[in-house]
Amino acid sequence: MRSVLRQRALQRGQVVAIALASGFDVLSMTLAAWAEGLAISLLPHELGTSSGKPDDGRLNGMLELIEPALILGSEPVRQQLSQEWASRVLTDVALGEALGNVQALHEPARCVPADQAILQFTSGSTGLPKAVCISQAMLSANCQAIAERVAVSPSDRMVSWLPLHHDMGLSAITLAWWCGIDLVLMPTREFSRQPLAWLQALSRYKGTLSPAPTSAFALLNRLAGRVRDGELDLSAWRYAWVGAEPVFHDHLRQFESAFACHGLQSGVLQPAYGMAEAVVAVSLNPPGQSLRVRWLDTRALHALGEVIELGEGAPGSAAYLGNGKVVDGVELRIADEHGLALGEGSLGHIEIRGSSVISQYLKVEPVRRQGSDWYSTGDLGFLLDDEIYITGRTKDLITRAGVNVSPQIIEWALESSLGLAAGSVAAFSCIDGRLARESVVVVMASNALAGRELDDLRREVARTAVRHAGVQVDDLVLIRRADFPRTTSGKIQRQALCRRYLGGELSSVAATQTSLSV
Repeated sequence: MRSVLRQRALQRGQVVAIALASGFDVLSMTLAAWAEGLAISLLPHELGTSSGKPDDGRLNGMLELIEPALILGSEPVRQQLSQEWASRVLTDVALGEALGNVQALHEPARCVPADQAILQFTSGSTGLPKAVCISQAMLSANCQAIAERVAVSPSDRMVSWLPLHHDMGLSAITLAWWCGIDLVLMPTREFSRQPLAWLQALSRYKGTLSPAPTSAFALLNRLAGRVRDGELDLSAWRYAWVGAEPVFHDHLRQFESAFACHGLQSGVLQPAYGMAEAVVAVSLNPPGQSLRVRWLDTRALHALGEVIELGEGAPGSAAYLGNGKVVDGVELRIADEHGLALGEGSLGHIEIRGSSVISQYLKVEPVRRQGSDWYSTGDLGFLLDDEIYITGRTKDLITRAGVNVSPQIIEWALESSLGLAAGSVAAFSCIDGRLARESVVVVMASNALAGRELDDLRREVARTAVRHAGVQVDDLVLIRRADFPRTTSGKIQRQALCRRYLGGELSSVAATQTSLSV
């Protein structure tokens, strides 16, 4: 593979973009590029939409940002690109032919710690995502920190279905390489078609390490009844870091309960906090730790910024799950809107710094506040006993009567009370010119109506939102679950939904033009 790159006369520091499904070619090209002192950027390879429409220019926009010298992709990918980028594509078929005509190189790697290793695209909530500049030194520091916290040993085996263009998926292979352990990759599409295939792979290959987002566990909870006795053996699985989206304790506890009869041990599922801007991991729990859940007064938390614990399930309370302590090499603090540090038990902006934390995005000015070396993550949370609890993102906050409420609380409460799959509900607030007021809107997958009267559903939504978040819902909209706009990592884009709502683009079967009554 290095010989192929040499034939292309690529120069140190240039970028190789890879838009292929997980496989040997992707892994080999990544390692070869690094050995040549090149950076890589893994891009989504499945273009188009469920309706069959072509890519909307998003991939071309990514390429314009990173300006790769070489693009490794399939012929369908090449056909989607503008002429400028199509001319730089080396298809997987052409790569196979080229590899048959070159001699393998046996030379020491040319990379150094300061070299750019990865241009990692963030998920982004609107517009084109940004590219995080990750050096070899940053990558090494974060891999080592994860390995130490998870206590990786030579006997471990990584199993992953996560897309490699997402930071969590990429971390699975880089950690396996860093620690020199076995790696089993299954295509992301296979998990999408048959989610239980992930657990079958863990069972077949005796996987010990395997990360996934919360939604994967929530989905498998609904499929647990299809697994026959003796079909799975999950006893080797010892650690699963759960992240990439808000982590809710009931999803994890249900999964532990559902699959305990198949050998799953308590303490395998561990909530994590991370982001591409820190390579991937910011905080992790050690293996075997029990879930730390706090039931907090939501009014006190969001109106006063105070952490007040209530009894489990108490009216006006919501459950917040601990995401572990920061990994080595990373510092974390809670700050107010002016950048002043707050103590434990205070809600504020999460800021981080350290050896694996971003200094800037590609072609963007430094991302830290002038005179500060802290990076503001855009997330809200608090610290208790040095453990981080996430409450939401700044830009998605719902504000009513001066009280800030995280939309995740409303979404979690409705999904739980109505028995919906994770990712079936979105909540947001918007300045509604049609009604001359700020409205709180809930958009819900239309299957929530199955077997229910519309009026009954409206009342349930209203009661649940008031009980768990203390806010009144002004409008309820039902759409197909497939029509929710999502980021590359599967998160619902609330701001995109808001724009569609205000523009009258949502085809609602339950829109009300007045507040929902309790």
